[in-house]
Amino acid sequence: MTIWLLALILTALACATLYYAGAAPTVNAGATAEVAASAHFRAQLSEIDGDVVAGRLADAEAVAARGELAREILRNESAASAAPAGTGRRYLWVPVALVAAIALGAYAYLGHPEMPAAPLAERSAELAAGANLETAIKRVEARLTDNPSDVRGWQLIAPIYVRLGRYTDAASALRHVIALTLPTADTLTSLGEALTLANGGNASGEPLELFRKAIALDATYVRSRFYVAAEEMRAGDYSAAIVDWTALIALAKGNETWLDAARSGLATAQRGGVAGTTPAPAVDAAQIAAIVDGLAARLGAFGGSLEEWTQLVRSRLVQGRTADAQTAYDAARAAYPDAAARADLDALAGSSGLVLK
Repeated sequence: MTIWLLALILTALACATLYYAGAAPTVNAGATAEVAASAHFRAQLSEIDGDVVAGRLADAEAVAARGELAREILRNESAASAAPAGTGRRYLWVPVALVAAIALGAYAYLGHPEMPAAPLAERSAELAAGANLETAIKRVEARLTDNPSDVRGWQLIAPIYVRLGRYTDAASALRHVIALTLPTADTLTSLGEALTLANGGNASGEPLELFRKAIALDATYVRSRFYVAAEEMRAGDYSAAIVDWTALIALAKGNETWLDAARSGLATAQRGGVAGTTPAPAVDAAQIAAIVDGLAARLGAFGGSLEEWTQLVRSRLVQGRTADAQTAYDAARAAYPDAAARADLDALAGSSGLVLK
């Protein structure tokens, strides 16, 4: 009810402004006009008398001039009486009332006075959370059924499938993208990721081939190199893993969030290669776990940078502790609500099957 009261007050003020701005001012207007007309006619009468005295007008001509002046005075008085004061202002209410009716009617139809006040960021989050994602997916799917060559549609729906855990559907969508466009390191790696997630984290076979094709297209593409080295570790091929971890680390500038995980992978591969059978002694695994747990405890108690939260999420995923990775990701979202600044973390979470709330 308060919003309607404010709307009525503002509308009334606006209409009053229009009314008084559009109406002709009437204060002393009649009196001023009459004084000016009287002075004008007296001046003309004085001129006629002066012309008679100077001999410029004969008596008959002077009488005719005075008669014409009298008729002009009568015509002026008749015009003034035909337009009484306030006529324009009286009819000005019509357009003003029309403006008020249109304004209030439009707000009643288009406005949402019942919506609670909220900061823009919170309002955007609520609208995003309330969107019917399933309906949107069905619309896109229907459009793609009618037009399977719609590259943009496949590109749009593939990451959504990953977010929902529909990895097989995501892989199918990415195959359409690759078939309709020139393959890139990004699309090949994304397809490999979807297949790896569908295989429960096993990147052997086609996913590994896709990652290597991505590296062949772009030797500096980090994601594909990371997956190749991790799969070589999983398969126990430590010699190849050492080469790929080293090549990956060489691409770093020194402040990347994935650098610590790559260095840990290299150290583990080197120890596994020397041992020949096992990747690393249990004590080293325990030390690595202790470091990650310490990072989690520090961030939970005191907070930290977005890069540190990303590192924690990535480390939990490497450890296979998906629930802890989800907890870390949720905490990072709460600490950094700006989705634009959190784009890399969201991409990591989405590609790893975490729930993007």
